[in-house]
Amino acid sequence: MLTEYIFSAQKGDIYAGPDELTLPFRISLSEKHPFLTLGDYFDSIRDFILRDHREAFENVLRKRLNDASMGFYEIEKVLIRSEKHGALYHLASVEVFTNGRSTKLAVSTAVSEYGKLCLVREFDTLRSLNHAFNFSYVPEPYLKGVVKRQVGSEKESLVMFLTEWFEDYHEWHLSYDEDMKEQRVCIWDLKNGHRFATREEAFEIFRQASRILTLYYDTQDFSQIYPWHHAAGDFIVKSEDRVIEVKLASARKYKPVMAFMSKEAINPMVSLVYFFLDLTIRMRLDKLDGVGETAWADGFTINATTTGFFDGLLVMESEGRYNLGNIVDLLSLLKGFSDNEFRKLYDSLLDLYRYRDPGDLAVIRANLGNHISRLHHVVQRFRL
Repeated sequence: MLTEYIFSAQKGDIYAGPDELTLPFRISLSEKHPFLTLGDYFDSIRDFILRDHREAFENVLRKRLNDASMGFYEIEKVLIRSEKHGALYHLASVEVFTNGRSTKLAVSTAVSEYGKLCLVREFDTLRSLNHAFNFSYVPEPYLKGVVKRQVGSEKESLVMFLTEWFEDYHEWHLSYDEDMKEQRVCIWDLKNGHRFATREEAFEIFRQASRILTLYYDTQDFSQIYPWHHAAGDFIVKSEDRVIEVKLASARKYKPVMAFMSKEAINPMVSLVYFFLDLTIRMRLDKLDGVGETAWADGFTINATTTGFFDGLLVMESEGRYNLGNIVDLLSLLKGFSDNEFRKLYDSLLDLYRYRDPGDLAVIRANLGNHISRLHHVVQRFRL
């Protein structure tokens, strides 16, 4: 079979030649690996799926192609495409061609010790979420393993897992439109070129992202998907004929966030209120163009987040998962809060931000007063 290595780029794929493959592999954007090259990285992915886990990979392909009789030796070509290098993981897509058909999968790789721990934990989290919920918002995990690499006397182990690939879904970030002189959402479409989302599309991105997180929230034990951050590109978007679909590309943990509060002492309704308030803050945080300074999204996101939150709760209620009485009662509770009462609730969350997101804390503090006023206004006007 033919195996080719490719770099994904905004203006089209770049095929990796001998010169590119000898370049150092980067552990992070700022740190080169002491001896691994990009060629070693690509070869490790190849070995992971085609050598070390050949039988399991074959079974995945049979499932993806809906062909129980497909054999490994029917694979004609494999394209391994480097898609993204993040702070913890490195993401590649694997496109497999066989008998006039093709399917695409994702391989995440970790090299740092902390990254390896996170990757293994995320694989287990994805598997648990896909088992517990009948949704398709997070990728289905297929297999994980370790690839050993030796260069001379030096040795390295790369931890990898194979998951579903969300085709035609793209990263997006807050950006500044020089022509319009305003902040906008930029969709990083690598096929058709980066473009600014319309206001309606931007609203829908935030609404769907909030809905997804709410759908996975457990009202009884307070578990939720966390951490996530727009700066990490966790939520991805598909846009066809201006119709928006959002997915969540990662799920690092699934557990209660406010661990400093005893589960026995807190009322489930109060916990849900904190989840909502936290959601309205976190949805507004990004880094400008994904890598710049911390960005604070415009106020329309509060309405989008509130809409998505209650959309998710209504689905939970219809499935018998809400378990907190009537959703109208929750809305009435929120409508009863004054600005000052919202502020007191957010004081507890500031401790969480100080511990979890110290880099975002200054931006949150600078914008919190205005955020609370806007939130109070949105809640008062909101109708189910």
